[in-house]
Amino acid sequence: MAESIAYRSIVIAAQCASWIFGQLLRLRYSVHAQFPSGDFRSNSEHCLIVAPMHKTAFDPCLLMIALNYRRWRALVPIRILATQTFGGPLRWLNWFMPLIRIIYRLEGAIELPPEDHNNGFHPEKVRGLLAALNQGDVIAIFPEGEVWRKREPAIGKFAPGVIYLHRKSRALIVPIAVWMSERAWPRRRYVAQFGEPVAIPEHLDFDAGAAWLREHVLTLYEQVRQSEEG
Repeated sequence: MAESIAYRSIVIAAQCASWIFGQLLRLRYSVHAQFPSGDFRSNSEHCLIVAPMHKTAFDPCLLMIALNYRRWRALVPIRILATQTFGGPLRWLNWFMPLIRIIYRLEGAIELPPEDHNNGFHPEKVRGLLAALNQGDVIAIFPEGEVWRKREPAIGKFAPGVIYLHRKSRALIVPIAVWMSERAWPRRRYVAQFGEPVAIPEHLDFDAGAAWLREHVLTLYEQVRQSEEG
């Protein structure tokens, strides 16, 4: 069922407020973004799949404030796949899930079904994102599925859900590499390298396509790492 105009207006307003208040994160992070020429120039970028690395729980906000207002406004509403189960250091957030679900609803986030370690990928897990793509929205999905904290390898394994969405919607994928400085204080440098929108080679199956996309993001990551650390 198509969403009402009123609800979509609420989502856009909520995302606008988040973009504005998210600028406060600049007090903690020195946020920068690098873009390919010709990218994000008009509303023609709608129906894109944004596929970033996942380095911190603040990635959704940091990636949005990395965009200036013109670029950000060309993309909203951006529908993000959001978890409903938190683990590791963020496990305490599970106590606040009723409040978090209200925020998800206001922001237009699409909840991932409860985690199932036995069945692997299933199309039902991304059905909401596919519906958003089919109505022309931009979606954001973290292919690693979790905050990846290891230095080696720099990027975790990509799940095939992003490839399934790409094949079903024919939307291009915007790969994003994220580099963060080791120095955490007084501000941590956070650099997002946006790549050109890509299409996954047709001869690759879902798993091979996910591996191909991971290698593409890894190339972007090495570029920004060498630029920042060199």
